[in-house]
Amino acid sequence: MRLILGFFVLFFGVPLPGYPALVSRAPSNLCDANQLPAYIQNRLKTDFGSWKVQTSEYLSPHAWSSWEAKKGTGCPGISAGFLKSAQQVSYAVLLVPCSQPDAGYRFVVFNPQPENSVYEELIVEKSDIHGASNFFIQKVSASKFFDVASKEKFQVQATEAILMVDSAENEYEADIFFWSRDRYRQEPVDY
Repeated sequence: MRLILGFFVLFFGVPLPGYPALVSRAPSNLCDANQLPAYIQNRLKTDFGSWKVQTSEYLSPHAWSSWEAKKGTGCPGISAGFLKSAQQVSYAVLLVPCSQPDAGYRFVVFNPQPENSVYEELIVEKSDIHGASNFFIQKVSASKFFDVASKEKFQVQATEAILMVDSAENEYEADIFFWSRDRYRQEPVDY
């Protein structure tokens, strides 16, 4: 019965009358780009005017289930953390096209510049292939994936990283993006 109620909520967005909501999507205000620093908001409007933040409502049912299973809280398209250094917060944003949210994505990280209040904009990965509804991002602790020896080997410089998950119905892939030397490096991981 819980499964039937969960599917009803998942596909129709409302619980059956008289039953509590068993499944819920993250509130859309958690994915509001207006909550990002003003400089980043302006860069998104200027450089990515026809794109919007990936939200749980744009995730495929399988990706959404995976997001929930991974303790997805907040927004599947925005993560903030100490991605480049332990002193300043960087912002990772997964964008999808406004008109066709499944048509592609842009994974962009904004790193603060220590000398002023601007952020360096880095397009870390992009795709124009159908299937963006299978992707979400999540901040993770670098130590969850790297021990002391592998931190040295890969030259991991920050305490946190971004996990990007492709959770399609017939495939699953996760990559970790971490700051190494002067760029974000990508490595496949088991997650």
